Amino acid sequence: MKAISSFFLLLLLACSAGWTQGSAPAGYRSLRVDAGKVVGEIHDFQGLNGQPTPVLKGLPNLVRQYKELRTSLVRTHDMMGPTDIDATFKYDNIWQAWLIPDAATRKGAVEAGNKNVIFPDPKADPEKPESYNFGPTDEVMAAIQDSGAKVYYRIGRSWGAETDPPADFDKFASIVKHTAMHYNKGWAKGFHYNVKYWEFWNEPGPIFWTGTPEQFYQLYEKTARALKSVDPELKVGGPAIADPAHVSEYRDGLLDYCTAHNVPFDFYSWHTYAWQSGDPYDGVRLANNFRKLLDAHGYTKAESILSEWNQTPDFTEAEKANLQGEHNAAFIGAALTYYQDAPLDAAIFYRGDATWMGLFDLQGNYFKPAYTFKAMGEMLDTPKRLAVEGADTYGFATLAGKSADGKTVQIFISNYAIPADFKPGTLHMTPDVLNALGKLMAQYAEKMKDPSYANELPPRTGIVYKDNAGYDLTVNNLPWGKDAFTIKRYRISKTQNLELVEKKAGSGSSLKVSNAFGPDTVELIVLQHK
Repeated sequence: MKAISSFFLLLLLACSAGWTQGSAPAGYRSLRVDAGKVVGEIHDFQGLNGQPTPVLKGLPNLVRQYKELRTSLVRTHDMMGPTDIDATFKYDNIWQAWLIPDAATRKGAVEAGNKNVIFPDPKADPEKPESYNFGPTDEVMAAIQDSGAKVYYRIGRSWGAETDPPADFDKFASIVKHTAMHYNKGWAKGFHYNVKYWEFWNEPGPIFWTGTPEQFYQLYEKTARALKSVDPELKVGGPAIADPAHVSEYRDGLLDYCTAHNVPFDFYSWHTYAWQSGDPYDGVRLANNFRKLLDAHGYTKAESILSEWNQTPDFTEAEKANLQGEHNAAFIGAALTYYQDAPLDAAIFYRGDATWMGLFDLQGNYFKPAYTFKAMGEMLDTPKRLAVEGADTYGFATLAGKSADGKTVQIFISNYAIPADFKPGTLHMTPDVLNALGKLMAQYAEKMKDPSYANELPPRTGIVYKDNAGYDLTVNNLPWGKDAFTIKRYRISKTQNLELVEKKAGSGSSLKVSNAFGPDTVELIVLQHK
């Protein structure tokens, strides 16, 4: 036995030597991790739009998958009925037809949507429990709880619902109040879920809101005050703005109104899709702008929440391969890494389920972007963030962490590059949708000529990719001294799905490893003390 042990020790030392010697090949990125230098905590940005239960007939239940991804927040948007307060869906709505082109599927979705909204009869009394249709939403909320996530409740209506303001603002606020009472206070045979975030509306503008900005402010005020009457500790905010890079009535104007009328405002929510730039750093730049905007308006304690993000908002067949593939997996990996250094309180990806831009197929199998979320979820097991040198903000993103007990060190690397032939995206729309959108956008033509409407997020210039054919990684000051450890590498690429691609043994307080690692690749490296 002693001879075998001695042989094994020599083998470990040989393996260790193989990992620590040699220079980096040309074109490889030199990365350095100091495992002895903790620079903060790794933040959780594992939020998803889309419920784990099927949003449409025939889709899978994804409670297990959401749990595997360490989903922390689920935003109740575009659930097509459940969680919608007073939505009305119509078969001939052009946005609904674009979203669901198949006639039979759309007919079923419209019927189910109208059947499943929370307050289906606008003439009913909001004070009476029997006026509410909580059952379908109860099922969704329970599934979110079962997945281990918290609810981020979007107040308003799903895509393709009617967009006129509610007829009675006080009644609407009362309905929202009683909904919060049902899910947080047990009202009407309800629950005590402690739903913390209540986001007012989604993307006010032509597709979700056709009232005036002044009506929007007033409805927000009444709703916010009604929610605070249930529990002053609830966080109320919004408006999930679609165009965060321009001055507008729904961006600056809402803040001005809340300041002037002393309206509760706990968080500002906004969206970004990189379809015009291809740049995973857009979210960081916008987050910095929003922090300045909130602070300038006196909301220094208000949170900034990115409640929708992805590479593109185009969820048509034309973008399916891109959204489900390794290019988007690398984009997501880079963005999630960069968010660590942004003034962000939460980020909620659009979307997590098995429809449109979802992370899973009809059988509940992972698409490649889902594996990126799984890898980043694993990073939460090593929450003590470590110092990293050599990464950049263009797409070669690196995050390192150490477990609280010092027995595990993990390094997450994502290599993303904007394609050389990249062009700003255009939504793939049917002629009738394009015509309708053109009429709506004509309303904004004059406004966009105003200098105050200038784009605050022009595409970055000077992005140059170099040394991104591989990585040459050095990790120093490993916390276990001279002891033995294992080295495991998991990779996402065109042919790999977070598979274990290499396992080795090492020893000592440092490690050096080089590997080819081209664009559209993600890797998770796990070092574990034996």
